[in-house]
This record gives sequence, C-alpha cells and structure tokens, in this order.
Amino acid sequence: MLEFFGSGISGALDWAETLRTYVDLNHKWLQTAVLSAFAALNSVRVLAYVPQFFKAVRDTNGASAISRTTWGLFLASHVTTVFYALICIGDPLMALIFTGNAFACSAILIAAHLKRRGHRRLLGSPPAE
Repeated sequence: MLEFFGSGISGALDWAETLRTYVDLNHKWLQTAVLSAFAALNSVRVLAYVPQFFKAVRDTNGASAISRTTWGLFLASHVTTVFYALICIGDPLMALIFTGNAFACSAILIAAHLKRRGHRRLLGSPPAE
C-alpha cells in the first residue's frame, strides 16, 4: 500500500486501471450494480435539495443560513461534471443527472439571493454590489 501512495498520480491511475480491468474481466455484474446505484442515488439527490430550497424561500431573516459560496461551488461542480460526462466519457445519463443537480442548486441560489435582496430592502439597507 505504501508503494501506491509513493507513486503519485501515475500510480493511482495504474491502480485504477488494474481494478477496472479486473472487474471488467471477472465481475461484469459489479459494473451494472455500481452504475445503477450511482444513477439512483444521484437522481434521488435532486429531491434532497427541495427542503433547502423551501428553507430559503420561507426564511424571514434574508436566508442568512444559506451559504451562497457553498451552493455556488456545488453548482460549479455539477456544471463541470455535466461537461465531463458529455465531452470526456460520452455519458448522457450522467450529464442529465448532474444537469438536474445544477438546476436545483441554481434554484436555491436564486431563492437566497431574492430573500436577501428583499430583506435588505425591508431593513432600508442599500443593495450590495
């Protein structure tokens, strides 16, 4: 195991390729199981954004508990995953799943932005630049 860590990125890539080849030759069912779990869990994850969205919408304190930085990074991560799925591995299902996640993050960011803007107006504060 120490050899793996000492060989850096190329060692990790070699190890990953060896694992993939082994699974491809001996355990095709495992690839199907992992893909199914990935698709199912990441599809259902879109529903997990719903409570966060409603928290932002219903918040009376300008959605102060919503971190726009965190949600912005989630959004950027999902968008780059969409491009990775389409351009690097040609997987439209993965791209579709992460497009849904990106839209959900966008909805939360927009809701938080609107709540903060409305809260600032309510308090008589000038809008932030």
